[in-house]
Amino acid sequence: MKPGLFGRHRTLLFRSYLFLVAGLLSVAALLDLGFGYLESSLAPDEDRWPEIALRLIENELAAARPERRDALAETLSEDIGFTIRLLDRDAVAAATETELTIKTLVDANGNRTFLYAAPMLDELIYLGPVETAHESLVLRLLPPLFYLSIFVVVGLWLRPLLKDLNLIASDAQRFAADYREPLSTAEKTTQLTSLAGNLDDMSARLSGLIQSQKELIAALSHEMRTPLARIRFALAVIENNADVTLKARIDDLNDDVQEIDQLIATMLDYARLDHPDLRMNWQPVPVEPWLAEVRDKLHHPGKTLELVTDDGLDAVWMDPHLMGLAVSNLLGNAGRYAKSRIRCRVGTSDGYWRIEVHDDGEGIPASERESVFKAFTRLDDSRNRDTGGYGLGLAIVSRIVELHAGSVSVGESAALGGARFVLSWAIRRPMQGDDITGAF
Repeated sequence: MKPGLFGRHRTLLFRSYLFLVAGLLSVAALLDLGFGYLESSLAPDEDRWPEIALRLIENELAAARPERRDALAETLSEDIGFTIRLLDRDAVAAATETELTIKTLVDANGNRTFLYAAPMLDELIYLGPVETAHESLVLRLLPPLFYLSIFVVVGLWLRPLLKDLNLIASDAQRFAADYREPLSTAEKTTQLTSLAGNLDDMSARLSGLIQSQKELIAALSHEMRTPLARIRFALAVIENNADVTLKARIDDLNDDVQEIDQLIATMLDYARLDHPDLRMNWQPVPVEPWLAEVRDKLHHPGKTLELVTDDGLDAVWMDPHLMGLAVSNLLGNAGRYAKSRIRCRVGTSDGYWRIEVHDDGEGIPASERESVFKAFTRLDDSRNRDTGGYGLGLAIVSRIVELHAGSVSVGESAALGGARFVLSWAIRRPMQGDDITGAF
């Protein structure tokens, strides 16, 4: 299924969107609560207006003669819009049964009526009814609409940015898988065009450099084999008529030619492992015959190779050719540095296939353990033919394990005292499309 707006990166994009929205909502909610608190604490108490109004009415009525108070109450009622009447205290039991100066009565519609025991009049002042203000539906909907608008505005603002980021990330992932196709995102983006253009230019330069380098390595490797073949032929012709001393020197030259040829083969292997068209040939591989085949290709006179397989382990899912190349490099490396013993163990641990190679050599210093898997890294600078190597063997191992979606590490062998290399990759049957045999 083709990825949509968020695609494979929807988790990151959703997190960005939700983070912004949640942050804005939190700020808005805090401001709302803060303003509400300030409004309630600083605003005057709205329930005091009846008391103030009733005392003013009391003063007006007290200033008039008793026989004119009822008429004055009607006049005040017309002026302020509320009914004002004077009631006898004995006529209203509710007012006399309470110690409160003002009694508030609420009817079925929520309207309020106030009874005030006026000490200056020795009567009750009736004020009301006062209709309760009903909050508008629009006012009630304003806060939710405001918060909803945050989602909409942030979404509209982020949508082109997230779309551009998704496009750039998808193309970058594709470029990482196949360096032959540079990025081409500048024309497709709307907001991040400048960034996309810079990435397009950078990827085009990287693609050209990588392809030129690989083509150069491949061309040199193949072209060097022709003069090497001529040198071998010339040495063979000279050897037929050479004396004992010259033959010894010719044998040394043949060894040098063989070393150069082996270096070329190793470089070609390393270059092929990084080719985008390489496909894994996943299959269940019987362990013991596969290990025996790998062992038979190695030649380390005077050193014992012990093969160990966990009980019950019959087959391992892997690419047998590539993993065989990796284990051959590890065993060859162990053979160069081991004193007398090498051990190779195949088993499982915590949901992973594991291949361990131990030796009883000097081991690898802790400070060098991360760098040994880089190409052309040599711990032995003496260029000794027996122990120097080419600096590519462990880099090939690392690349093969990456193709298996696993990891490789090196440490100290508790069993033999030297180095211990561990290859591990997840125990799983390959997904559809993994069982593709690639040319190698």
